[in-house]
Amino acid sequence: MQNFRNIFISKTGFVPRTQAQALKAYLEDIIGPEYYTYRAVNIHPLLEEPWDFQEIDRLLAKPDLDIETIQILITIFDKMLQLPDKEQALFAAESINALEQRYLNQIIALKKKAETDADTDTIRAILQKYQCLAAINKNRPLLRTFYQKEAQQTFIQYRDLLTDPEKDIAAYISLLFDLEAMEEARREILAALQKHPRNEKLHFLVAELNFRIRSYREVGTYMNQVVKIVKSKTGKEICDFWGIQGARHG
Repeated sequence: MQNFRNIFISKTGFVPRTQAQALKAYLEDIIGPEYYTYRAVNIHPLLEEPWDFQEIDRLLAKPDLDIETIQILITIFDKMLQLPDKEQALFAAESINALEQRYLNQIIALKKKAETDADTDTIRAILQKYQCLAAINKNRPLLRTFYQKEAQQTFIQYRDLLTDPEKDIAAYISLLFDLEAMEEARREILAALQKHPRNEKLHFLVAELNFRIRSYREVGTYMNQVVKIVKSKTGKEICDFWGIQGARHG
C-alpha cells in the first residue's frame, strides 16, 4: 500500500494549484505521470464558475506570482467587471489595482537599489516586474505597451550587465516580438548569434521570427540548416513537428 501511495506524491514537494500548473510541472519532470493525472483530475479549475474566492484571496496574498497565474486572475477579474453584481465588480477592480500597485512599488524599490548598486539580478528582477505589469494589463493595450516599452528602455540602459544568451538576450528578443519590433528583433538575433553561434534557443528565435512575419516556408528551411545542433528534448519535438529530417538522431 505504501508503494501505491508514493506514486501520488510529488517528487519535489511542489503541489500544483491549477491543471495548467500540473501540466507544466509534468512536462518539466517535476511531477510524475501518475501524480499529474491525479492532480489534473482533482483540481477545481480556478477559471471555472462559481469562482473559488478563498483560492483567489490566497493567491492575491502572495508577494509574487508567476505570469501564468496573473493571467488567470486577470481573466477572472475582467469577467467579474462585466457582471451586474456590483460587489464582485468592485472586488475585481480593487484586486487589479492592488496587483498593479504592488509591482509598481517593487519596481520603485529595485530601481532605487540600482541607482547605487546595479547588478544583473536586480535588473532582471525589474524586467520581470514589468513583464508582470504587462500581464496584468493584457487586455488594456495602451498600458500593456507602456510597461513593455519601459522594460525595453531598462534593458537598453543596462544591457552591459545583461549578457546571458538565454536569460537576457532571448528574453529581450521575445519582448521585441511582443512589441512587434521585428526588424530590431532580427538585428538583435543576428548580433547574438555572432557571439553564440551554437545556442539552440537563439536559432529557434530565428525560426519564430520567420513564423511571426508569415514566412512559413523559411521556418522549415532554416531548421533544416541547424537541426544538427539541436540537443534538447523540446527542441527535437519542435523539429519533429515541422517534419525536420534528422531531429530524432541529433
